[in-house]
Amino acid sequence: MKAEWIIRRGSRKLLLFFNGWGMDRRVADWVVSASAAFDGRDIAVVYDYRDLTLPDWLGEAVAGVDSVELLAWSMGVWAAARAGLEKVDRAVALNGTPWPRDAERGISPEVFMGTLEGWNDANRQRFERRMMTGVPQDVVENVRSERSSAEQKGELQAIADSLSSGQRHSVPTWNYSKAIVGGRDQIFRAENQLRAWREAGVQVVDYPAMPHFPFHYPEVLTELLA
Repeated sequence: MKAEWIIRRGSRKLLLFFNGWGMDRRVADWVVSASAAFDGRDIAVVYDYRDLTLPDWLGEAVAGVDSVELLAWSMGVWAAARAGLEKVDRAVALNGTPWPRDAERGISPEVFMGTLEGWNDANRQRFERRMMTGVPQDVVENVRSERSSAEQKGELQAIADSLSSGQRHSVPTWNYSKAIVGGRDQIFRAENQLRAWREAGVQVVDYPAMPHFPFHYPEVLTELLA
């Protein structure tokens, strides 16, 4: 995992933002600049799940604060549960599940592997259009990942390998407190998200008109920390 500070002011409250597959820090930069909902916290973004080891410096930061909030989007929902975090006071899942390659609770295996095998610049553009349905173009330009398609493909291959290997990870001592589900999500289908969280006994907040990229919805930003 890679991680970077978005805000570091020595606060006793830390928010960890686990980003989606293929992304970089730009989504977190834009979200923080667009809303005052995150004031009063230090914020770190985590992305790039080719390696599921949390950077040492971030682990030390987690150990040194009074409270840790976790916001995980898309593939970040799965990755956060494998980061070895022991100290999480509150966790919110947003348009993702802990079972990313699952026909009933995540993305169907056929779609997941088809995305991996066919990933290139052209298919990346089609994927981003599905992910960003209804999102204003200026927002799209501000949050689009600057990582290469080849690097994104390598990350998705590593995720697929981890899912296939049955590699054991420590079971987190925390659970998601709430899941926010977009009814127009074209990546993680809403019905699969709802099924996953219902089975897991996690509270769900459903936004029927929300696409996979949800951060331009002001009410969602408020709901994240409610």
